[in-house]
Amino acid sequence: MLKATSIILIIVALFSVIIGIVYIARGTLMEYHEVFIGMTMEELGEDNSKLATLAGIFVRLAGTLFIGVGVLSIAIIHYGLRKAERWAWWATLIGMGVVNGPMVAITSPVGGFPWTLAIVLLIVFVIAIGLASREVFKKAAEKPATNI
Repeated sequence: MLKATSIILIIVALFSVIIGIVYIARGTLMEYHEVFIGMTMEELGEDNSKLATLAGIFVRLAGTLFIGVGVLSIAIIHYGLRKAERWAWWATLIGMGVVNGPMVAITSPVGGFPWTLAIVLLIVFVIAIGLASREVFKKAAEKPATNI
């Protein structure tokens, strides 16, 4: 079961990497951003070129952060969580939880496809991390204590 939940969590983390790549590659406001603000990036640039430049920077920065969290999560899951390491369970809970949880709340006013995806990813994450906890903490209770 831990192997299956690890794979599910890696898939959720891969979505973060994919979203990050899209944000960096585009480097501009997404369609759902433009719908939300009621203007295109070109119109924003005509109105305030510095604000348009800043928006592009923020989109790329968000993409970089998505990739970073995704890659780090995949490494933690692969090298620790699938081996039932408690530290890795906590790191995955905190790292992915800090991204997936607030993303739903923060992006809800914007709506659109990414918001629906954020809800689905959060639900899948919560179920998978919950299932993983059963095995991680069960195995941790069975391991003899070591003195360091």
